[in-house]
Amino acid sequence: MTVLTDVLLGVCTAWWGLDLLRRGRARRQRSQVFWGLGFIAAAAAALLGGASHAVGEQAPAARQALWKGTLLATGFTSAAMLASAVAAAAPRPYRRWLLAGTAAKLAAYCGWMASHDRFRYVIMDYGSAMAGVVALHAPALRRPDEAGASGCIVGGVAASVIAALVQQRGVRLHRHFNHNDLYHLMQLGACYLFYCGGRRLRDRREETARELNHAVEQTEAI
Repeated sequence: MTVLTDVLLGVCTAWWGLDLLRRGRARRQRSQVFWGLGFIAAAAAALLGGASHAVGEQAPAARQALWKGTLLATGFTSAAMLASAVAAAAPRPYRRWLLAGTAAKLAAYCGWMASHDRFRYVIMDYGSAMAGVVALHAPALRRPDEAGASGCIVGGVAASVIAALVQQRGVRLHRHFNHNDLYHLMQLGACYLFYCGGRRLRDRREETARELNHAVEQTEAI
């Protein structure tokens, strides 16, 4: 069941990621491209995680390698989603520094996980990235033209937090449906919210252009 739910999560996020990449490239929206890359990394993490469960204890070396890939791919997921939030919501003067900080965070995570395997470090990295995503998108909830995208993304973060709590507390519905299986399905719902938000994302530079055009129109009217 853990393998099946991992594969389901991987297939769905891969499909959604490819769609967001196509949309982002066609519309030249870096926020959508980053979000799509985050989904592709999430798909890789889910499929590698499923493969590690499928291998089991029969091939410990292979399982360790697959699990290590899962951990690293999850780090790329959180970094890409944070970079997307920066591109979509951060003011231009701070955008470059925030993107550099996101890259440094990813490098530090990968360096740490090279010698650690505990899933709690994944939760810490993912949680800190999602906190940044919420902080960047929260102000947009008050703007009608951005509230749809940001609302879905903030809702996805909330669903991800609940899923992580369920996983960490070991909640299970059945002896053949454990906390990992439940986490995967709950995370699938969170990813769908992320996808709905990602389809509506627009880079911050477009908002700046609209504000400038509005200011010019007001000046001409005066």
